[in-house]
Amino acid sequence: MKNIILTGFMGSGKTEVGKRLAQRLGYAFLDTDKLIEEKTGKSISEIFREEGESSFRELETEVIKNLSGITGYIISTGGGIVIREENILSLKNIGLVIWLKASPETIINRISSGTHRPLLNVDNPLEQIKKLLSIREQFYSRADVSIDTDGLEVDEIVKVILCLETL
Repeated sequence: MKNIILTGFMGSGKTEVGKRLAQRLGYAFLDTDKLIEEKTGKSISEIFREEGESSFRELETEVIKNLSGITGYIISTGGGIVIREENILSLKNIGLVIWLKASPETIINRISSGTHRPLLNVDNPLEQIKKLLSIREQFYSRADVSIDTDGLEVDEIVKVILCLETL
């Protein structure tokens, strides 16, 4: 049973798609951000505020390394996990990596009600999304498969994944 790893920018649907996909396939669901919160006893926002982004990225790397050898999981990753080469390689070693792509406009619409996004606590979140996407796109593009989620509902994205020949 191969693992499926969902990556992409915040608001791309990784968690909701991951949970639904896990139900459909009978897999377990893991969220790397939740694993970090459980490990530290802190929210992601608290980690960013108290320890900084680099400390959070170290925790992500540690969590990914600890997933080596597991099977039968749908794994939702944090949006910036791919910016470290070792993380990309580790993710590819544990399963099929799928990039859930979304435009900046789709992302801002999906996350506009949330205040728990530390990287978007800025005056112009849409510009920040565009900036971060332009930096991260080269890393996301290393996924095994990419799916454009603009205009798609969660169940539609799940159907696209279920139709992949590589599963």
